[in-house]
Amino acid sequence: MIELKNITKRFIDGQRQLTVLDDLSLHVDEGEFVAIIGESGVGKTTLLNILGTLLPADEGSYMMRGEQIEVSGEQPSERLCHLRNKEIGFVYQDHRLLPQFTVWQNILLPTLATKKTSTEEEQLHAQALLKFMGILPLKDSPVTQLSGGEKTRVAICRALINQPAILLADEPTGQLDVANAQTIATLFRKVNAEFHTTIIMATHSAEMAKVAHKIYLLKDGKLSPALNSQP
Repeated sequence: MIELKNITKRFIDGQRQLTVLDDLSLHVDEGEFVAIIGESGVGKTTLLNILGTLLPADEGSYMMRGEQIEVSGEQPSERLCHLRNKEIGFVYQDHRLLPQFTVWQNILLPTLATKKTSTEEEQLHAQALLKFMGILPLKDSPVTQLSGGEKTRVAICRALINQPAILLADEPTGQLDVANAQTIATLFRKVNAEFHTTIIMATHSAEMAKVAHKIYLLKDGKLSPALNSQP
């Protein structure tokens, strides 16, 4: 599904050049659930942004399903726009839900990238996702009235609405208490098992990472295998 080879990413901080990712490689099979753990600031978000085609690497190659993925700082190509909207789903720590919209409207928003109205099939899928996540009664609620855990569930529904092959999650439980974090971790495992979605999740929580099939530690710009959880 995904093959990163010798990825290097640098940033300029004042007069210093910081190497955040250093000759990093990663192989993810279709249907795998991979967790990337590491302390804050080690580059987990940078890595996910490269995987999500939101950020170009300075060196190295990115293959998805055998296709070379090219990202530049210029206007994204039609292919990249399609990848971001249809084949890759994103879940962020801060949710990035639109406060002026309801739960239902937020979830269906990605379906409107190229048309004015969601199809009946998309609406049925949205309803199925709400039920799967246990938040169907919140369908018409303003997102401003939701708890942190409920917002996370809505964000997962939105990320899955276009049935992407890959789900990227950046610290999805970072703002939740232990009980809610464990619930969300279990839901990610269910998404992986029932929808066969390939998931790559960045987290600082070793406990959260245990739901994944494979766990990698990001340190000093490189990935190394950590403890593997049970399938």
